Amino acid sequence: MAQQDLNFLYLVDALYREGSVSRAARRLDLTQPAVSHALNRLRAKFGDQLFVRAGPGMAPTPMGERVAQGARRALALIQSDILDGPGFEPRQAERTFAVGMTDMGGTVIMPKVMQALQRQAAGVRIKPVALRPADVGAMLESGAVDVAWGYFGHLSGGLYQQTLFRRALTGIRRKQQGRRPMTLQRFVDTPQVVANATALTNELLRQKLKERGHTLRIALECPYILAVPAIVAGTDYIATVPDQLAKLFLRLAEIEMFRLPLAVPDVTVKQHWHARLNDDPAHRWFRSLVFGCFARRGAAASAGSGRAQE
Repeated sequence: MAQQDLNFLYLVDALYREGSVSRAARRLDLTQPAVSHALNRLRAKFGDQLFVRAGPGMAPTPMGERVAQGARRALALIQSDILDGPGFEPRQAERTFAVGMTDMGGTVIMPKVMQALQRQAAGVRIKPVALRPADVGAMLESGAVDVAWGYFGHLSGGLYQQTLFRRALTGIRRKQQGRRPMTLQRFVDTPQVVANATALTNELLRQKLKERGHTLRIALECPYILAVPAIVAGTDYIATVPDQLAKLFLRLAEIEMFRLPLAVPDVTVKQHWHARLNDDPAHRWFRSLVFGCFARRGAAASAGSGRAQE
């Protein structure tokens, strides 16, 4: 029977509920001969009458009762787990989302999302996962992370993306009175600290300087993003970072921001996810919550959701 058409479940359930071949036929939108023929086939398969005449209708045999009760449970399971699909109630949910993120994602996005989760879904948690831009596609495809936040440059066309916000690049330097404006020549002559975590941003800056006939003078490549402001505050080095990080750094060290002396495109911070999770109700709710943390700041005008086309 496991290899047979599972429509027999609906037939047995209708016969049990209606107690009549004709009424079961109407319930199933079939002809009475079709239902009678199907019942005869089931009788042959089970070696039992299943349903027999009893007064004006039909009653199940013990075997028919067992099959009908099993059919009812199976149909209820199919309805709830397959046809209806799983729902998602944020306030009752207990779920953890693995989120791949850059330092921008961890310092700017995660605190706002955690605040929103505390208000709307206290049982939903985030598991931060550090990742490199080169690994984003593979980790999303394998399911190692559910979603990724940050500026990753060019990604494969098999991923979905949504813009969260854009940030300009800015310079930071040791705080000092009476400084002269930062010229392009002074900028390229001053040694810079670059963080490994902002490798794509560093490359963007290098490219723009190269177009102007200059190179980036690197004094130190630092693997720790939060060490950058302290290094800048204690030396004559400068650094170029997204302005949101720069504002955070102002609280950590005696530094100041300065405007870059050349035009550099804004950094677009996005969330990315794989197509297999695109329609999952819980995943859709989580992405919506993240987007909502930044949409009111003007991201809505540029935050279309769709296949990556970078």
